[in-house]
Amino acid sequence: MKKAYLLIYSDATGTREEIKNWADSESQVETWRYDLPHCFYLISEASAKDLAKSLRSFTGEKGRFLISEAGDNRNGWLPPETWHLLRAKSHKPKEK
Repeated sequence: MKKAYLLIYSDATGTREEIKNWADSESQVETWRYDLPHCFYLISEASAKDLAKSLRSFTGEKGRFLISEAGDNRNGWLPPETWHLLRAKSHKPKEK
């Protein structure tokens, strides 16, 4: 079952580009998005533990991060595309 996760990471973990490279190369990450500094939204069928293990290996065990499932009890000020991703576990279709 697909789950939405928040990945929050420190500067020491890597740059946005490095984390993006991990998300692109990790087969357990179906898709992802970002719109906040030091935060990615991940869609995956894997557990947070498995994703963390993969990221830890990718970063060489440097920095700190948190991968947490984004359940239904959530609220905030985010773009509509992000809310769609978190709810539907897929990107919002592009309008024609």
